[in-house]
Amino acid sequence: MSNTPKIIYTLTDEAPFLATQSLLPIVDAFTATAGITVETRDISLSGRILSQFPDFLKDEQKIGDDLAELGALATKPEANIIKLPNVSASVPQLKAAIKELQDQGYVLPNYPDAPTDESRATSRRATTRSRAVRSIRCCAKAIPTVARRCR
Repeated sequence: MSNTPKIIYTLTDEAPFLATQSLLPIVDAFTATAGITVETRDISLSGRILSQFPDFLKDEQKIGDDLAELGALATKPEANIIKLPNVSASVPQLKAAIKELQDQGYVLPNYPDAPTDESRATSRRATTRSRAVRSIRCCAKAIPTVARRCR
């Protein structure tokens, strides 16, 4: 890791992006005089979507998963991150963002439509079975331990 102090500033969309346009130049000006570099990471909705589909994109369209990178970095003491609030997208917003990216030439899969009642019931049954199996395995592992403690 470089010895040069560094701050990572997140790029978001919508209203927080407007704040970035006025705040980031000020942060840059202050930190430059102190010899601190400022790097940006894209955690906008479109950036988060694109980072999840590298197999669908041309090499020049691919971007890294900055949100995951920042999540890992945030657990380290040397992390200096300025994170503006980003938008929690609703399903209609996700669909609109994907459509807009597709219109710009990104070959992305469509957001899946809401599941039908039949697929929800099938999914619920599978989840219930899976939880039951995990529960049985967990109990089977725990029984010898509990039995040893009770002796």
